[in-house]
Amino acid sequence: MEDFIQHKKALGYSKSSYEKFLALFDRFCLSAFPEERSLTQQLVMQWVRLRPNETANGVRRRMVAIREFGKYLNAIGLDAYVLPPEMIGPFKPFFPYLFSDEELTAFFAAADRMASHKLSPYRQFIVPVLFRLLYCCGLRPHEVRLIRCTDINLETGSIYISDTKVHRDRIVMMSPDMQSLCRKYDTRMRTILKNREYFFSNPNGAAYSVTWVQKQFRNCWKKAGIRNFRGATAPRVYDFRHNYATRTLMKWMDEGRDLYTWLPYLSAYMGHSQFSHTAYYIHLLPERLVKTSAIDWARFSNLIPEVAT
Repeated sequence: MEDFIQHKKALGYSKSSYEKFLALFDRFCLSAFPEERSLTQQLVMQWVRLRPNETANGVRRRMVAIREFGKYLNAIGLDAYVLPPEMIGPFKPFFPYLFSDEELTAFFAAADRMASHKLSPYRQFIVPVLFRLLYCCGLRPHEVRLIRCTDINLETGSIYISDTKVHRDRIVMMSPDMQSLCRKYDTRMRTILKNREYFFSNPNGAAYSVTWVQKQFRNCWKKAGIRNFRGATAPRVYDFRHNYATRTLMKWMDEGRDLYTWLPYLSAYMGHSQFSHTAYYIHLLPERLVKTSAIDWARFSNLIPEVAT
């Protein structure tokens, strides 16, 4: 499994794409098939069964990981069952949660009130900055977690993003107020953790985990006193990125800009591999804006993908 992960990293894939699932699979094998020495069909089929409270997309991600692992084993001469691709099927599209101004105000006020914890003694400093950086720069959650101190230039306000979803490095610029906040945070953390590698470093010197970030996200909503959200979709950490995109487009429309001209800039800033991925956010704009003359639908008709209902 470790060789497989290194193989994928050498091909440009993120380590996090497979490591979590294979660690869970390793523990599953130990408890359910401790004597098994090969990747059999029975083993795989037991592993990919839908679990209680697991989403359809969640089990599909586990299927993809075990299928790729099986293909790797066959490639190095070991007999292994490879899950047929038709069993995985397409991923179910999701709809981002778009925050109201009131929800965002409450969330960040709660983040600013975050207290220290014995297992996270610096979270009162980290949480307010980490989530503001996610929202203000439209970063992916794993991108902000893995920012190294050498990646961020607090003099120019630039952040070098290297471990991306599509394996394409890019430079992201912070706004002056975000840059000032990061500079104050860095000054404080340098007195606590000297020579830290990661900008948001845990007490052991490593980057915080996905689970930790999700937990702090839920803690902020709980502290804000918001438990019920509009509609059926509950917010996720990733939704800060979606909100950055839609609010940027709304701002440009209010300014009377031609979206067809400006969309490539947003696409490059957010690190999208395809222009259509950025254009998708136009579907999420309020109806009153979509119907304005700022959008020439004839020019966008072949560009913007359909959204399943």
